[in-house]
Amino acid sequence: MEDDHDLRQGLAEYLRLSGITVTDLSSGISFYKASRTDVFDIAILDVNLPDASGFELARDLSAERRPGIIMLTARTGRDDRIRGYAEGADLYLTKPVDGEELLLAVRNLARRVRTAAVTKAERIDARQPAVWQIETQRRLLVAPGGVSLQLSGRELLLLEYLAQAEGATVARAGLAKHLGYGEMDVESRSLDAVLRRLRQKAQDCSIDLPLLVIHAVGIRFSALLVRT
Repeated sequence: MEDDHDLRQGLAEYLRLSGITVTDLSSGISFYKASRTDVFDIAILDVNLPDASGFELARDLSAERRPGIIMLTARTGRDDRIRGYAEGADLYLTKPVDGEELLLAVRNLARRVRTAAVTKAERIDARQPAVWQIETQRRLLVAPGGVSLQLSGRELLLLEYLAQAEGATVARAGLAKHLGYGEMDVESRSLDAVLRRLRQKAQDCSIDLPLLVIHAVGIRFSALLVRT
């Protein structure tokens, strides 16, 4: 982004002829509008724009998923360089700039930005929640690692009820009623006996069962639980 028309057009044309897709803009407002609909690998920012500071634009970009930022400016002072990097610039180049130098800077920075984006996506994918599965027909609870627990009828009913809650806490009274217990059984710990046996099965198989009993509130399954 550069407000000097001739310089902007010259650099943009050089980059285009070198195989780079370029959107050349002359103001901060035009850049903000373009960034709403377009995704850029690299933003080349002049510091002195008619309606915005390149420093401010760099700071705004660094707040979210941002492109690589190259500051290209006539301001060569140490304080300006320090501020540029502090606001999020990856490179600080000064005018006049050699076209080949700028091209190599763009290519190298774009490569790093794309690699970082792929790595981030892989990390997000790796953090996807582990899925516990209830196999209703075979009365099994299958842990994310593939180990399965054979369920009694009431254990199956309990887990199906918790699966319907989708991670929310369910009241003891509602769960006890679903299992066929009366109101007195809620307080006589019949429900707790089912929970205890289920936990013991998991412990015997070295499985950490994400089943939480919240005192005076209810019970919830804290991982993703689905029926198959």
